[in-house]
Amino acid sequence: MLLELTADLGKLSRIRDFVGEAVVALGIDASALDDLLVAVDEAVTNILIHGYGGPGKIELEISVNGSDILVRLRDQAPVCDVAFGRPVNLKSPGNRDKPGGLGLFLIRNAMDEVNHQAIDGGNELTMTKLAVVSTPGS
Repeated sequence: MLLELTADLGKLSRIRDFVGEAVVALGIDASALDDLLVAVDEAVTNILIHGYGGPGKIELEISVNGSDILVRLRDQAPVCDVAFGRPVNLKSPGNRDKPGGLGLFLIRNAMDEVNHQAIDGGNELTMTKLAVVSTPGS
């Protein structure tokens, strides 16, 4: 399933609806929905705030590979490698100087695999959740 839109933070509810529709249409176990929503919401927010600095074109694709679900987000924002996000120390919240900074941590904890690559002057983030499809090959 594919969703292409000029996204802004006001369209996050439409993106969340699309994720929910994909879960039903692709036979994904409903227990995976919360993790998918967290990962997509955080990734899209990062693209808009840190990538574009405002609204921008985003392509969201959700597909199935065997019993796994693949979520791909593509954008044309400046290339950003998410693999080197700063470490998060959750034991010392009083040391945090400002809110935020947990997006990559939340994405990595919600998904089993997270990969980034530069594509055509933009970014492609592929997130995988393993063994969550009720009917493999749907």
